Amino acid sequence: MDDSTIPRYRGSLIAGLMLLGLGAFFLLDNFDLIYIGEPISHFWPLIIVALGLARIFEAEHPSERRRGFAWVFFGLWLLVTVLHMFGLTFHSSWPLLLIGFGINAIWKAVSSEPAGRLSKG
Repeated sequence: MDDSTIPRYRGSLIAGLMLLGLGAFFLLDNFDLIYIGEPISHFWPLIIVALGLARIFEAEHPSERRRGFAWVFFGLWLLVTVLHMFGLTFHSSWPLLLIGFGINAIWKAVSSEPAGRLSKG
């Protein structure tokens, strides 16, 4: 099989399938159809943090590194809200997501990488 027939975004496909499976798994737990245990139900956002860290360390371009940091930020936000750290909940902490999106947009704007890059070069 040559490079032209290999999916370009295999990593995204795998991450998407993993997130889909995990989401279904946790939904079944929420409906009490299965029981996954308290440690897993509290610390599942660390999976998203780990995916983000993997993207950061495997990044070949600044835009890939930026996306990895976005995954880490989102995973840490989820962890803080699930554990109610600092008294934060989903309801009280959603503005942190706006701040994160803003940081990401600024980082993208000041990045030295040319806009519109579609493939790895």
